[in-house]
Amino acid sequence: MWKKTFISAFIAQILSISGFSFALPFLPYFISELGIKDISLQTYWAGIILSASGFTFVIFSPLWGHIADKYGRKVMVVRSMFAGTLILFLMSIVKNVKQLLICRLLQGALTGTIIASITLVASVVPMEKSGFTLGMMQTAVSIGNSIGPLFGGFFADKFGYRITFRIGGFIIFLGGLLVLFFAKENKNNDLKSKEEIKISFKDIFKIKGFWIATLIMFGVRLSNTILNPSFPLVIKEIIPSIEKLNTITGTIIGVAAIIEGTTAAILGLIGDKIGYLRLIINCSIFASITTLGHFFVNSIPSIFILRILFVGSIAGIVPAVNSLIKKVIDEKAMGKAYGLFNSISMLGLAFGPLIGGYTGKIIDIRTPFLITSIFHAFVAISIILIFNRNEEDI
Repeated sequence: MWKKTFISAFIAQILSISGFSFALPFLPYFISELGIKDISLQTYWAGIILSASGFTFVIFSPLWGHIADKYGRKVMVVRSMFAGTLILFLMSIVKNVKQLLICRLLQGALTGTIIASITLVASVVPMEKSGFTLGMMQTAVSIGNSIGPLFGGFFADKFGYRITFRIGGFIIFLGGLLVLFFAKENKNNDLKSKEEIKISFKDIFKIKGFWIATLIMFGVRLSNTILNPSFPLVIKEIIPSIEKLNTITGTIIGVAAIIEGTTAAILGLIGDKIGYLRLIINCSIFASITTLGHFFVNSIPSIFILRILFVGSIAGIVPAVNSLIKKVIDEKAMGKAYGLFNSISMLGLAFGPLIGGYTGKIIDIRTPFLITSIFHAFVAISIILIFNRNEEDI
């Protein structure tokens, strides 16, 4: 049963992420089309727009997690994907950046396809398969992040951003249908769990391993998103001609995501063997080094290579942290735990783009790369200290 659910969720995850990444990576350019012409202001608004969904996700994620434990994880995946279709359609008809901001706020409140799918898979797979399967779910994200920008950049250059949003929404809709008709849950066990024991948010808060994993993910998400507002604009700054700007940007992001996808599952297996904290430490150190290289980049080939090295280094972090959560949390509270875990850690996703956008505006659009490098180094050092003190706990 779990294999069928995993496969359908895996394919649906590819479709949903492909749909979102079909147009969302080009939001900093779309902001220019909405009337913001100054590049420093584009960086500033890009930071606000990209961070908006993180704030509403923080609020709504525990609610969706609680509902998932009560009514089922499958329905939450379907809900998030169908909501994503609606949100991208609304983005295709906005007239100004404020309306785009509202759409992003709604996206954080109503979607969350990644965590919904991971919660579904984590609730059905055996523990000994969790590293591999959750690594494969991260691979699905990477595949989607490669397919979407590759084709989305081409469509954006040919037909404009608004058509690209609508195509992306339709792709997400197909993913929702796939889960609706093919994913299965063992509802008898779920009902039995509810009768036997009730695990509250307060109980989850008391678990030391849960807090360690949550703080790690917060630091990683903060580090990885600080550079998001600047990355497309740095490409625009160094590119010889902007005639194929979206195509080139999409190609860089897409090919790098392919590398991330091919390494995520492998690193997931390695994490099962050497330990999740050891894997996260090594990935964070290499991410710090490669991000620092972005600060000095001055050509398309060099930023392309550095992007590949960066995403390859972070590919193992997310599945490793998800596996830590599964290891310390009772299956009966899996939805609550992942909801709470993502609500807290997504504060990093909320504040990261804001920090990057603001520093890009007041200093330079390359400054966020330096900040990201410092944060990744800080994450690695912090985990080393945690590892020495709490290795037996998690």
